[in-house]
Amino acid sequence: MDRYKRQISVIGEQGQKLINNAAIMIIGLGGIGSPVAQYLAAAGVGKLILVDDDKVDLSNLHRQILFNEAHIGCYKAEKAKDVLSNVNENVVIETHTKKFDVDFGYSSVSDVDLIIDGTDNFETRYLINDICVLKNKVFISCSILVNIIQLVLFDTKQLCYRCLYPNPPPIGVVPNCSEAGVLGTVTGIAGTMAANLALNYLLKIENEKVPQMRIVDAKNFNISSMPIKQNNNCFACKQRKISLRYLQNQCADYAITLDQLDRTKHFLVDIRQKEERKLAKLDDDLFFPIKENTDYSFFLSYEDKKLVFYCASGYRSKLFVSELRTLGVDAYYLNERLSK
Repeated sequence: MDRYKRQISVIGEQGQKLINNAAIMIIGLGGIGSPVAQYLAAAGVGKLILVDDDKVDLSNLHRQILFNEAHIGCYKAEKAKDVLSNVNENVVIETHTKKFDVDFGYSSVSDVDLIIDGTDNFETRYLINDICVLKNKVFISCSILVNIIQLVLFDTKQLCYRCLYPNPPPIGVVPNCSEAGVLGTVTGIAGTMAANLALNYLLKIENEKVPQMRIVDAKNFNISSMPIKQNNNCFACKQRKISLRYLQNQCADYAITLDQLDRTKHFLVDIRQKEERKLAKLDDDLFFPIKENTDYSFFLSYEDKKLVFYCASGYRSKLFVSELRTLGVDAYYLNERLSK
């Protein structure tokens, strides 16, 4: 226990045992997930399950503190395990270099005490929520928009993310960090707060009578809390209308991987913004920034090849394809992260 004696002075040996016996899943090892994992490993959480299908990129390094230049091109989850094992060899670390999808999520969260959402896309955020509702799991949601941090602990037996935001926003309304930008210090604040909230939960000192959303303006150092409650119209946690079959049907999509891409049959369309295109693009494509274009007539009449849309991560293109398909367009999306 000598390793933990400074924190045992605060939480006692029984508190340390609660931490040592806990299993936490961290989904996303970016700007938020990196400090979360670092501090929870150092605190002695017994088991960490790290989930991220992304690889380290140079543009990650200003905020993703687990990684360095030698890690570029490697899976984040694997390199995070290497780093964290050197921080605390007593922590059991399990890694998954795959996307958090319905089947994986449903089968993997059963034995964890807490899930922490460090992702930056709404598709995964809502899926994490829905899986936790199905499994009656507690999870922490931490998100950032430029300088504003939102942090909530959801006990899905009482309320969930959909109580606050029933459905994802329309495409392009809320940018992610690659579009809006973010300071590394802001993600560090967010991740540290999320890690502290996780420890409070494990130590059973997160005992608010009314659940709270913490809101931090990192630019002005303003911190506030807003009481939140279950929405009686929430079809997820209140009406319990979500099932595994429902999620599987919702997530059935029209994805194509790079390995499946055939330029003789597929026509690529880049739907990102001009600034993103400067960083990386695929050859022989059509540039169609959807934030600036609302005329989809070309796609309605195009019949030469199958249309395959792409963005930085696949999230925006997936939503756009869903929209086009309601108009009768035979559209697909590239389910790959675009390397910079």
